[in-house]
Amino acid sequence: MKEQVINIGDKVEMYRISAQLDENEVRRQYISQLLDYMDDDQVKLAMPMEGGKIIPLTVGDMYEVCFYTSTGLYSSQIEITDRYKEGNIFILVAEFRSDMEKCQRRQYYRLEKIIDFNYRNYTKEEEILERRLKVNDFSNDEARESCKKILHEVKNKWFNATITDISGGGVRFNSFNLHKKNTLICMRVPIEENGNSCMFELKGEIVNSDVLPKRTDFYETRVKFIDLDRDERERIVRFIFEQERKMLRRGTF
Repeated sequence: MKEQVINIGDKVEMYRISAQLDENEVRRQYISQLLDYMDDDQVKLAMPMEGGKIIPLTVGDMYEVCFYTSTGLYSSQIEITDRYKEGNIFILVAEFRSDMEKCQRRQYYRLEKIIDFNYRNYTKEEEILERRLKVNDFSNDEARESCKKILHEVKNKWFNATITDISGGGVRFNSFNLHKKNTLICMRVPIEENGNSCMFELKGEIVNSDVLPKRTDFYETRVKFIDLDRDERERIVRFIFEQERKMLRRGTF
């Protein structure tokens, strides 16, 4: 029974299935919410919104959907069979066209959210200095203290930047610095947990960095997290889900 897997209020991520879609084309993502069950094969979904405007999906179109539940992600295929307005709520009626399957995804849903944070470059020099300190590779105490001083200086070259979206796999941020692909950075990212702000110390690898349109001094950089333990990733994903629930309640998706 689908009622035992998905619950009213769960977030739904939707992608339209089209035979005409080019394999290199980025599929448009729609965000909805499970509102109610009609029977085991039909559900009511909230009409997606974008920029405060309703997106009226077409009856008869097929969608791949992913339900974000308390026990994980579940995917299926649905067909939009009806749409209407009930009070102030715009509703889609969807019928399941395939069985629901639990899925593990390497790519996590990206939450668009502005977060001010700090980062610094993680260089080969820092790696070498840390290794020398770890194995105590010094001829005398003076050399060791000199190494510690240099390492301290390296670790205090922080930059201010702004995250524009975040996922369990990485972030995208804007800054005044251009970065080379595959270089490493360390980040201090404030994440809200249970109403409190917690500072996450994260390491990432640059995936891409390029100048923003109509700017010559401001850059957009994409980063994937590395050396992220399971607990840290789950805490970030919980933060994202909670922010999504707040946005769904406010109708800002």
